[in-house]
Amino acid sequence: MKKFLRIILIAFLTISLTSCATYTTMNTNKWLEYELPPSRIVKNGEIFFEGKLSDGSIFSVFFDKKIDEDARYYHVMLWQDFGWKLKDDKTWTSPQGARERKLGYIYINPNRQVAVYYYPDREYNVFKVDFKK
Repeated sequence: MKKFLRIILIAFLTISLTSCATYTTMNTNKWLEYELPPSRIVKNGEIFFEGKLSDGSIFSVFFDKKIDEDARYYHVMLWQDFGWKLKDDKTWTSPQGARERKLGYIYINPNRQVAVYYYPDREYNVFKVDFKK
């Protein structure tokens, strides 16, 4: 009986701990973060980063001039989604516990099909996200 209870407990813990991740689809409006060194970033239109969402959708990230023209817009959207507020044109404020961005990371929003990358020097670029069906 003890062995049976141990097996049940281990199974329960395994399921609980592995299901803590967020289930992501192409319609997910959350910003997913991935560590990415700046040397991998290219701005010639070629795919420089690919990944897979929880639903099996495969995405790719690449430079797109039209998205780049809207870079500030998407940058502001990311910060607002993280809980920050733009006080004036340059000053951001946040409530305690608001999500911070990490330098050297790319943030991907599947729903908006856009990615924001923060270089270690605090500069950023915005890229297009596309999905393979």
